[in-house]
Parts: sequence; structure tokens; C-alpha cells
Amino acid sequence: MAKPRESWPARAAGPPEFRSTRGSLFGEMFDWMLAPFLLVWPLSVGVTYLIGISLANDAFDRTLASKTRALTEQVSWAKNNGQVELRTDLRTMLADDDVESHFYRIDSVKGVFLKGDGDLPAFTTEQLLDDGLVAFRTVDFHDTSVRIAALQRAPDANGSGLVVYVAETTEKRRALAREIMKGIVFPQLLVVPLMIFLMWLGLRRGAQPLERLRRQVMARKADDMRPLEAPDVPEEVSPLINSFNELLRRAENEGAAQKRFIANAAHQLRTPLAGIRMQTELALRSNDAGERNDALTRIAQGTESTAHLINQLLMLARTEGASSGTLPFMAFDFRPVVRDVVAEAYPRASAKQIDIGFEAPDVPVMLTGNADLLRELVSNLVDNAIRYTPACGRISARLLAGDVSEGVVLEVEDTGIGIPPAERDLVFERFYRVVGTAVTGSGIGLAIVREIAARHAASVSVDTPAGGTGSVFRVRFAGSPSSVAK
Repeated sequence: MAKPRESWPARAAGPPEFRSTRGSLFGEMFDWMLAPFLLVWPLSVGVTYLIGISLANDAFDRTLASKTRALTEQVSWAKNNGQVELRTDLRTMLADDDVESHFYRIDSVKGVFLKGDGDLPAFTTEQLLDDGLVAFRTVDFHDTSVRIAALQRAPDANGSGLVVYVAETTEKRRALAREIMKGIVFPQLLVVPLMIFLMWLGLRRGAQPLERLRRQVMARKADDMRPLEAPDVPEEVSPLINSFNELLRRAENEGAAQKRFIANAAHQLRTPLAGIRMQTELALRSNDAGERNDALTRIAQGTESTAHLINQLLMLARTEGASSGTLPFMAFDFRPVVRDVVAEAYPRASAKQIDIGFEAPDVPVMLTGNADLLRELVSNLVDNAIRYTPACGRISARLLAGDVSEGVVLEVEDTGIGIPPAERDLVFERFYRVVGTAVTGSGIGLAIVREIAARHAASVSVDTPAGGTGSVFRVRFAGSPSSVAK
């Protein structure tokens, strides 16, 4: 026979650890800072290089233009014999410059070659500028790139108009460009890693308040519901902390409501249950049928009273634990709710010969709220009135719909024993009973009324009616006019 397999109880596991799918916030912020920086840095190097080259070309062009003007001033041409003379040779004029990297050509204004390097490209008439202005072109000459400056000299008294060309290779320009590039890039190769390190250090420093907040939360005990205090966190984290503190407040209210419910239930159920147990023991020990029936009758009454108490405790726990955001609110006509409660209470009122009635406008009295809770509110007010109104008394439940400032008012008026002014605030406390009354009750009906009213942003008050006898309870619902004719 096979041995039965042992079954081990499953080990209680805590909530699963939350793992984000987005990765590190620090890493993402660093990436978003680093990526644009690395993208813009080469662009800035390129733009700076182009600007440096442009400035270098301007400087070289000005020097080349000066050489061209100087050579032009040293040229003389006798048109009658066609002889072109240079009063100073090119080597002397260029001084320390590299003569081998320079070329020159002299033409007549009609494009006839006169002197110099004949294969140096000449300019067309459209490419030349007015007298005194130097024109520039970059061309290939002898397998190298050269920059040519051309200056047109107007004919003098002898009619000797000339065009003088001076060219130089672009090697010096390229060498200067390389030097500019080195001067830009090499220092930045040292600066860029330093900048990246400083960005990383700044982000780490900025994230320290979040780390301190994490340690503060982890160090808390499970029952510590104090609000988080983190004045040094960034402004963007403040809404998260406020929301978390609001969650703690709601959790604290929920926990306090549960504790109050447990304390209330233990306090209130102990006495009736002890009475039921005692009556049960008497019935079991008694041999007399009459005594046994009396005990059973008291047991039935105690059970009914205890059931009523349990229902009220559950309703109190529901209203205390619920927040306005968790209750299903909707717009409805309040008149049928009050009318049904009065109709259900009629048999009990009739048993005490109490005249109970309902008054309301002929048009709908609209409210936005939870119909079940408001029904319980009306039921507790009517039940309280029946309990404390003597036989042959009168109870009136009425709805009043006023203007925008007044809103909707529910009144439950009775001709009962009344409530002294000093105790009118106390009757809404749990288990408070007016001194000197012999009426049985749990003492939490009006506390339920206050809790339900608070959930609907309504106020509750109690006064003496105009007739001077009894009490009138008023529940005022603020808001827009709710009497709407459809």
C-alpha cells in the first residue's frame, strides 16, 4: 500500500516585490543629459572649425590682396614698344614668404599675356572687378590648389591698362585649419570627460533626498501612520509625498474605524449576550412552564434587541469606514425614499397610537448621494422619534426645497420628551442617552445619522419645535435648488 504523501502548509509569503520595467530613473536622466551633449559637441566642433577657417581665409585673402596691389605698383608697361618692367622682383617683394608657393601673371586689359607664368589661369572680363577692387578664385594649378587674386589697373596716360594676377598655394591655409582643429579638439577631449563626471556627480547629489526618503519609509513600523516629512526633496516629488500622506491618512482612518467598531461591539454586545445567557440558564433550570415561557419571551426580546444593535453597529462601521470617494453617488428623487421609510414605520407608530405623516413638494426633490445610506439616515431619525414620543403623540417627516443658499432640508418633528439645550450636541455621540428616560435603545442611532450626513457634506441640528413640545431634527443638504419640475 502506497504511503500517503505528506502535505506541508504553504509558507506565508509577503507581497511580491515591485520591479519597474523602465529601469533606473537616475540612468534615464543621465542618458537624456548625455545624449544631447554628445550630439551637440561634435556639431559645435564642426561649426567652430568652419568659423575658424573662414576667419583664416579672410586673413590670407587680405594678405594676398596686399601682395597683388604691391606688385601692381611695381609694374610699368610702355605700350608703344610692348615692354613690361618690374621695378622690384617678386622674390624681393615677398621678403620672407615662400617664393616657390607663389605665382604671378601680368596681362593687358584685353587679355594679352605680357609677363610671368603664362599657364596660370586668367580671369574672364565678368570675373574681374572694378578698378581698385581685388577679385579671388580658387583653382587647380600644377596639380595643386591655388588661390588667385586679380587686380585690374585702369589705363594711365600712355594707355597702358593692366591686369595683375598673384597666386599662392592653399597649403598654408590647410595647415592653419589643422592647427585650429587641434586647438579646439584637444582641450575639449580633456574637458568633455570632466563635464560628464560633473553631470554624473550632480545627478547623484540630486538623488540623495530620494534615497533618504526611501530609508525613512523602510525604517518605519507597520503601525506608524505619521505623515512623511521630506522638506529637502525636489519640488517634482512633493505631489507624490502629498498623495502618499493622504493614503496614510485614509489608512489611519480605516484602522481607527475598525478599532472603534471592535470596541463598540465588545462594549455593547457584552451586556445583552450575558442577559440572554442568564435567561437561557433560568429556562433550563425551571420546571414551571410559566416561568420557562417568561424566560423564553425575554430571550426573544433580548435576541431582537441584540440583532438591532448588531445591525446598527455594522451600519456605523460602514459609514465611518467609507470615504466620499468610495461611495457610489448618483442623483435621485429624495421624496420616495422618505415616503417609504415613513410607510414602513407606520405599524410601529400605530401600535403606540402615534399619528405619523409625510410632507413634501409636488415636484421632485433631487439630491446627489448614496440612496441606501440616506434611507438609513431617515430610518434612524424616524425610529428615534417613535421611541421617544409617548402614546397619542404626533410625528411629521417633511422635505423642504429652498433656493441656492438653503438647498434641501429634511425635518423630522415629534411631540416627544424633548432634548435639553445642554445635551443637544451630546446626543450625536455614540452610546449617549438622555438622563431620566426609560426608553430602551443602543444609543448609536443619532451617531449613524451624523456620520451619514458628514459623508454627504450635510449638517445636522436639533431644536425645539414652534409648538414648544418635543424635538425637531434638521438635516441640511447644501447645494443648488433641488426642487425641479420636469
